[in-house]
Amino acid sequence: MRTHLFGTFVLIMLTLPAAAAAQQRMPHREGNAVGGEAGIFLPTQSGMSTGPGIDGTFEHYLTARDSVRFGVGWMQPSQTANHQAKMRQVRLSGEIVHNWEGGQVHPFVGAGLGAYFLQPNLNGSNLGSSATKLGGTLLGGAEFFTSKTFAIKGEARYHIVQKSGPYDPSGLSLSLGLKSYF
Repeated sequence: MRTHLFGTFVLIMLTLPAAAAAQQRMPHREGNAVGGEAGIFLPTQSGMSTGPGIDGTFEHYLTARDSVRFGVGWMQPSQTANHQAKMRQVRLSGEIVHNWEGGQVHPFVGAGLGAYFLQPNLNGSNLGSSATKLGGTLLGGAEFFTSKTFAIKGEARYHIVQKSGPYDPSGLSLSLGLKSYF
């Protein structure tokens, strides 16, 4: 019995390195990734101040260098004069992203389109009607791989969004996040 257990243990230990080596390098063609990030949103609208931003993404790699990314994001800048008056901005988007091989560091750039759902609120309650506007994004950043399937990323994304009446929802997002490949 001991010999059988020892033999099984040795067999497992000898095959584990081969299984790990057989994993494809990430990113690769037909690979996927999910990510989450948090940061700040710097609105271009005068009278508005920096607010928090949170994003989640699913990314599918068409090649090792090019991917299609789908995302959902939330940003909430506040008025400079009254920090209880805010503009909630929820974004659903699709983007094309290109990355460069750099060993453990992969810089990337991209662009995309999305729908932006805008809702003013005061003291946490919705104020007035909401609006849905078309917008685009230009983005860039870098991923820092800590293993074959996990990366820490930094990203800058500029949102170019149609005005909603006199309000301009455009602005710059700066974020840090995590990304897992599968």
